[in-house]
Amino acid sequence: MKRTLVVTALLIGSVLTAQARPVNAYYDLIRPNGHPRSDAIHQRDMNYCYAKTGASRYRLDNAAMKQCMLSRGYRFMWGRNVPDQPYVSNQPYVPPTEDWTPPPDVPVPPPPSPPYDATTGMPFPGNPW
Repeated sequence: MKRTLVVTALLIGSVLTAQARPVNAYYDLIRPNGHPRSDAIHQRDMNYCYAKTGASRYRLDNAAMKQCMLSRGYRFMWGRNVPDQPYVSNQPYVPPTEDWTPPPDVPVPPPPSPPYDATTGMPFPGNPW
């Protein structure tokens, strides 16, 4: 019974701590005022440093990662854990219905012209309908 409680407490604790994601910001030292390097180059440098230092992508960067990125031309600016924002809609979901009417600010198009002549009841000559 104690083992079950301990495992449950650890699982709940790990779920609660997984609600934040780390965000690390680096300053480009090679082109600070010009056209920035592409995101592909930045990701390549990040992948290289993560592989070289063994740092985790799911934690804030450690000193070895910061030093590796500095050698690649990026200076560490800041890092923080950002909580994930839950999705909150301003309006409740209303499923569509068959008797849907447009909102009042949308103009309703005029009805099409009748395809038949009202006096004879015959179609107009050359009518595409």
